[in-house]
Amino acid sequence: MLIFGLSVGLVSRLIFAFSDDGLWWPDEYYQALEPAHRAVFGYGWQAWEFIDGARNWTLPGIVALVLKFANALRLPLIPSVEVFCVLINVSTIIAVYVLSKSLGASRWASSLAATVFSFMGLAVFMSPRTMGEGWSALPVTLAFALLFRRETRGLIIAGLLLSLAVALRLQNGLFCLGALVIAFRHARREGLVLLGVLGVGALIYGLIDLFTWGSFFHSAITYIRFNLIEGRASSFGTHPFWLYVTSLITSEGATVIPLVLLSLIAMRRSREVPLMIITFLVVHSLIPHKELRFVFPVLPLLAAHAAMGLDLVKPQVQGAVVTLALLSLASLPWLTYGRLGISDPPRDLPALDHGGPYNRLLQKAGQLDDLCGLRINGFVHWRTGGYAYFHKNAPLYRAEKPAEGEGHFNYVIAPKGSIAGMEIATDRDVSLIKLDVPCTPDPAYDWRLE
Repeated sequence: MLIFGLSVGLVSRLIFAFSDDGLWWPDEYYQALEPAHRAVFGYGWQAWEFIDGARNWTLPGIVALVLKFANALRLPLIPSVEVFCVLINVSTIIAVYVLSKSLGASRWASSLAATVFSFMGLAVFMSPRTMGEGWSALPVTLAFALLFRRETRGLIIAGLLLSLAVALRLQNGLFCLGALVIAFRHARREGLVLLGVLGVGALIYGLIDLFTWGSFFHSAITYIRFNLIEGRASSFGTHPFWLYVTSLITSEGATVIPLVLLSLIAMRRSREVPLMIITFLVVHSLIPHKELRFVFPVLPLLAAHAAMGLDLVKPQVQGAVVTLALLSLASLPWLTYGRLGISDPPRDLPALDHGGPYNRLLQKAGQLDDLCGLRINGFVHWRTGGYAYFHKNAPLYRAEKPAEGEGHFNYVIAPKGSIAGMEIATDRDVSLIKLDVPCTPDPAYDWRLE
């Protein structure tokens, strides 16, 4: 069953990665791919976080290594990164199995739980994306698997994994607090060991900031000030307290609802993991700005804990749970932004391959020798893949300002039929157009994304 789940999970994730060039949220580009591309190749848009230093360089640093490796081997850059992300996501399936076993579930139930997570449409949708939430699900899940084994070496590795998770996404510090509570409840010595390792992890985090931003914990301080003290994250949108619950139901109810019920059944055997999941959800729900991806790391934990519930139900119920998970996977092509709890883009807009035509035409434009500048019309520039997809050291202009880039671009990506010129390539209803105009270099080009 585990091999079956892993195989279907891997194939479905690779098919999705190679057929979808759209985005879930701009952060997958501008908090990882774009700064990584700029670090490796020397050019790219800069989001405010990588001007003010509000992000730790762990995530984009790893992506930069993948890009550098792929470039050295002459492999396609974006597919190489996507395959790397898929492997992390597939490894999380195995982590669900390992955590289930550590909690006391049988091999069969643990395999079923891992298979359910493998078939989750939301997990497949997350899989090729360079997002800290998706990546951190793996170290968090493995860390708790080691924590419940109560071995000193395992505790040390668990502390390092949780430290990595925090470097990938600062809010994962909540899992560190939960792990410390669990460790100290088991034994004072275990708690002290974990606390010491987390202290070392915090020191490493600070050193990364010191060498990249110039001061200890610069990214953490800047990020916390922006979000909690100044409350400026609310400018990206505010949402009701219950958004995460409703969005999990609308986007992934076929698996989440059965897993929650199974986890409730299993609470008589173990309560630590579900209490930590609830705490993580409640804390995030109290923050006005919400995005469903923020709570993705709880899904493998929920699946693992539900494995103990699977041990307590009839085989027919087990089969129904796996069948519902398969239905979740099969329904992925009909996922909409509304089901993800997003109203901008419009709720009824399909979530798959949104912006994909623009990104694929960006790649084609980057291969043109006579291109001296490119403009994007009809689509918000920060919803494209930017220079990570364009991969050409030439100005890339947005269309919001009528005069921006005038005289400095000779190609345009725009809705088909909206621009006069030579059509070079078309992707669905979007075209790459060559303009019959003179083009001169733009020495004053502004690389800031905003």
